Amino acid sequence: MNAVTRDPDLERHALRRTVFETTDFDAGRSFIISTYRTSLRLKRGSERDQSVKHARHDFGDFCVDELSLPMEAGYDIEPLGSLTVVQPIAGWVDHRWEESSENTGPGDVAVISPPHRPFSVTLHNLASGTVVLHQPLLMRAAGFPEDEPDSSLRFSGTQPASTELAGGWRHAVSCVRQVLSARPEVLGEPLVVGNLARGLATTALETFPNTGGPEPTSADGGDATAAAVSRAVAFIEENAHTDISLADIAAAARVTPRSLRIAFARHHRSSIFGCVRSVRLERAHFDLLAVHADIPGAPDGETVAAVGARWGFANPADFAASYHHAYGVSPEEILPA
Repeated sequence: MNAVTRDPDLERHALRRTVFETTDFDAGRSFIISTYRTSLRLKRGSERDQSVKHARHDFGDFCVDELSLPMEAGYDIEPLGSLTVVQPIAGWVDHRWEESSENTGPGDVAVISPPHRPFSVTLHNLASGTVVLHQPLLMRAAGFPEDEPDSSLRFSGTQPASTELAGGWRHAVSCVRQVLSARPEVLGEPLVVGNLARGLATTALETFPNTGGPEPTSADGGDATAAAVSRAVAFIEENAHTDISLADIAAAARVTPRSLRIAFARHHRSSIFGCVRSVRLERAHFDLLAVHADIPGAPDGETVAAVGARWGFANPADFAASYHHAYGVSPEEILPA
């Protein structure tokens, strides 16, 4: 039986969730080809009675997948053009490309191949969690402007740069999966999705060796002024309701992303996105006060969790802790349930 189902409660949100199950190997193979946007050639594993299961949360810029292929099979794959990170739960997968190879099993974290290279895969009874990060998202997180060619950012390694960074990647993915399972209703909020995307992309750039962001310039240090921070903060305050990127903020400040990072380290009490978070927390505070005071135009029946999610806080506990730290009371004291 072949089946592709979509969650109707999520169809109205930014994401699309699909679940595919089949016991027909050829149908499963065709589905994998379509899903991962590449060409595959079956080399072995022609059993017809094996099942293929695949679940995907697709946000456009990134995908969070679960894949089960209880068989032994091999494929030749064209360059994916996206960073695909696997975390096997059972079985193993072997990846080979021009000058290297790696074997990944339970407990490991690895990029399946440098995104710009063709590679081959052999898998054995694989069950895996997978995250796919598309190049435009990674480029934005690295601070490149939109007109920069994708080739400006390359991943040079497939293994985490350290054990600690591998743990950081696992934690980032776990947080996203927790939101998917426990708080799917917040996934219609653009700021929540934007934060999830940026969190994964930033963690990937920190975890896996790559060429980094835009090249440093001789002017970076000299441009890292208090005036640049002031321009950035003004832009953040004006655009906090939108999913703004590092490149957006740097352009508004009229400096490079690197220069802006230096400027915030010198002249501001928080990082760039720490400032974004603080401004959004303040807006959530104002919204709670407006609902509590029944100010005309304030939404009826608003909850603390809904206000937090609108301003990018997917986890109510995280929102409550941040709010209490900033204002000395819990948000529920301002807007009781």
